[in-house]
Amino acid sequence: MRHLYMNGGGSAPRGADSTMTSAITSTIAQNKTIVRTTFAAVAAFIVVSANPLGAPLGAQQASRTKAPAPPPTPASTVSSARVVTPAVSNDSYNLAATVALRDAPSSTMIGQLQKTTNVEVIAHDRGWSRVRIEGWVPDSVLVPADTSFRANLSAADLRADPAAARGKTVIWNVEFLALQTADPLRQGLADEEPYILARGPNSENALLYLVVPPSLMGTARALQPLARITVTARVRDGRSDPVGIPILDIQTLRRIR
Repeated sequence: MRHLYMNGGGSAPRGADSTMTSAITSTIAQNKTIVRTTFAAVAAFIVVSANPLGAPLGAQQASRTKAPAPPPTPASTVSSARVVTPAVSNDSYNLAATVALRDAPSSTMIGQLQKTTNVEVIAHDRGWSRVRIEGWVPDSVLVPADTSFRANLSAADLRADPAAARGKTVIWNVEFLALQTADPLRQGLADEEPYILARGPNSENALLYLVVPPSLMGTARALQPLARITVTARVRDGRSDPVGIPILDIQTLRRIR
């Protein structure tokens, strides 16, 4: 450090050199102490952050690694909670040959199914299978399976014997006149009950009240006056007061194209 005191070619005294050396040594020692203190404080902060509760780290690690397992579920509980999903079978088949269709095993033939017809098996009985099929047939060949169906019942028949006609089912072609709402004057109809005012059936010139169920209201609203429609309907009153107009409840409604 002697060159620090060189000034204009002179040299520093030996006593000053010794004093400076002692001061530097003391400063270095103080710096080391500050570094050790700072490192200890940082280390303590890290330990406290990792263990905020103050518990020994070894104890916390043991707690995490040796957490008690949940108690085993009793066998009875497992058995009662088990959900069994029923097996799903394929019940759709194609016929390998043309075959007679019967209404019961070994009974009289009621029809014939062609080869490759797709059927759904719904029951088995001693080597026979009850099947369901889907197909299309003309409307003209359909009649209600209801035993109350009367094919030839006319509006005149209803008015002539209202008691006998009540509850009978008919399929009529009629002429749509208007969609109306019942008022208290029309007995046999509920107040504000919707009905079709129609004329018929077929060539008859009789007025009819055809009550429309909620499921057919959309179809009824789309009809135009004088449209020809086919209805399946059940007789409610063959001769209603005050003017004797038959009231029928519509079951099906279809416009004739």
